Amino acid sequence: MSGAMAGPRGAGGGTADAIRLALGHAISMHRVREKLAAFDALSMPRVLAAAKGAWAEAWEYNSGTGTEYFESHEIYGRYAEAHGRKNWGGSDRMFLDMLKTDRVQYSRFLDAEETARAFSVWLCGTSLASDYVYRWINPPELGSCTDGTFESKIEEDGTRRGFKALTINPELRFEGRKIHMRVPMDGGMRSNVRCVHYTVMPRNLEEEDERICDPKEAKHATEAEVRVIDGTPIPPRTDFVVLPGAKIGREVAKGLGRRYKIAWLDS
Repeated sequence: MSGAMAGPRGAGGGTADAIRLALGHAISMHRVREKLAAFDALSMPRVLAAAKGAWAEAWEYNSGTGTEYFESHEIYGRYAEAHGRKNWGGSDRMFLDMLKTDRVQYSRFLDAEETARAFSVWLCGTSLASDYVYRWINPPELGSCTDGTFESKIEEDGTRRGFKALTINPELRFEGRKIHMRVPMDGGMRSNVRCVHYTVMPRNLEEEDERICDPKEAKHATEAEVRVIDGTPIPPRTDFVVLPGAKIGREVAKGLGRRYKIAWLDS
């Protein structure tokens, strides 16, 4: 895949080749394209493993963003406050400024972020071209399914996340969940899908605090997540596989069966 000649890694973003991460920090679009071309030649499991491996490569740097990593408690306090407000431009600049004091670590970290960026592009393109996406759920979630739309749950503070998370990875399994959805990617789904931006930058978000445009740490790359907006119609050709032990009420089962194909697995 063609691209401009790469400049020095970490340059501040003054060239057409640079992808700015924060003020004074950038990665190379050329190298992202090279990694994307390599992903296009790999199987899905190998792509997912490579993306998670990039996070593992960067983990020793972004897992310990504690006071000892910054010049002072005051700087760390400003970093933590910016991160808590999802001010990624501010928190990322402080984090990368700190990391840049070690050029070897800094270069390895930016290489890992280039891999995460390539994975995000690969995931977006693959999801929009997929025939199906998938989700494992528990019985309480079936209520919204019988209504025929994807709806996020109401959190304890009364808010909703605003999206339902699905995956393009058919091998993904969430232990303890008893019902598997296979959702065809029809036109309505594709128009309401929002691609997830994976990154090795610190993004310590609780699940209930995630919103549809929020990035996701690449340690979760095997989830291969795609998001659909609340209210998106569930395609009528969606099918469900119910594992033994799933406790589903009679009326819910009837409502689900009127809309979708259901396979009940024996114990």
